[in-house]
Amino acid sequence: MANVVDQGQVGKLLTIEEVGQVLSVPVNLKDRDAFHLTIEEYLQSLITLIDELARLAVNSVTLGDYERPLQISQFVKDVHAGFQILNLKNDTLRRRSDSIKYSVKKVEDVVYDLSLRNLVPRGKA
Repeated sequence: MANVVDQGQVGKLLTIEEVGQVLSVPVNLKDRDAFHLTIEEYLQSLITLIDELARLAVNSVTLGDYERPLQISQFVKDVHAGFQILNLKNDTLRRRSDSIKYSVKKVEDVVYDLSLRNLVPRGKA
């Protein structure tokens, strides 16, 4: 994982193939029965990531970091847009993906509060 961070990729969403490479785990095996990372597991992990980023946005403000929620907001909205394109048939995955909109709202509320208090430059919020 240090290699990914060393390359200045902080803030970049890793593809499932990149995650498999970092973890040294095969991805989406269909031809044999072995330990591997599935697309469903990858999508579930993205949903968990979004939930944790929403918490980070709130905690960042508490620690005086007013720029991070803006970055998180853009990232979360982009991932949410990607999930909206998917036609999810997996019940568990579909239900969990519905929670993303609540995380988006939570982060948007943080950014809105920052803009009301003039803690972020105009036009950035």
